[in-house]
Amino acid sequence: MSHIDRSVTNHDVIPVIDSDIFLDRPDARFSVGLIAVNDVALPGLESEYVAHFELRRKVYVDQTGQLDASELQDDGTDRDPDDARSVTFAVFENYDDGVRVLGVSRLIIRGDDRPLPVEEFCPDSFTGRELSARSVEVSRVIARHEKAVMQELVQWHLFAIMLAYIANHDLERTFAIIEPWLERHLQGSIAISRIGKPRYVEHYLDYNLPIEIDIPASAERVNARNGGFIDQYREAEGLMTYVGRLPKRSAHEVVR
Repeated sequence: MSHIDRSVTNHDVIPVIDSDIFLDRPDARFSVGLIAVNDVALPGLESEYVAHFELRRKVYVDQTGQLDASELQDDGTDRDPDDARSVTFAVFENYDDGVRVLGVSRLIIRGDDRPLPVEEFCPDSFTGRELSARSVEVSRVIARHEKAVMQELVQWHLFAIMLAYIANHDLERTFAIIEPWLERHLQGSIAISRIGKPRYVEHYLDYNLPIEIDIPASAERVNARNGGFIDQYREAEGLMTYVGRLPKRSAHEVVR
């Protein structure tokens, strides 16, 4: 992250929206689920999908500088052509002023029309390797919270729901392009391996490296740590999964 603005805090970038996600579960702390397919929000989640773009913009443009403001669309979002071939997930928090969007991620499904971004940015890593239309790239993974332990929890649930989706839909080899500093952190969460050396990627304004994610090994790790959440997400696909409870002393206590 080459242009981090330390004055932009995690609290600053988390959108707060009006949402009915917790209407039937007012005691729940978090909600996790699929929110869009191929750039079309699931019915009833249109506002949540718009808000997920707000989190992406605030993080990648305002906080970390990984994307330049000139790359934003006319509507102020970082929407790109890959959203039209992606499934998008989000983690929401039941909050005193509304609902907070704490985490988002997407799975880009390759298809037959064009390569994955990692193939374009790191072509040397795929020399002699022909990927199928069901190959996948993990992309736009964001987890934000004022407390580090909660932020890590959000990230775990994002990985769990993505792994569940990959399993449910028989998707195949899964890749990502990440900053080198993130490699060690991810190795403690999922099973990854380098498939190329770090190189400067103009689109992300920084050095990045291509990795492949071992789906069976990663699923085993995440399931073990999260008490079988991948299995729960597989069963609940298309529905919101509720996690945790609000403190009994206040149904809308601000968590700082």
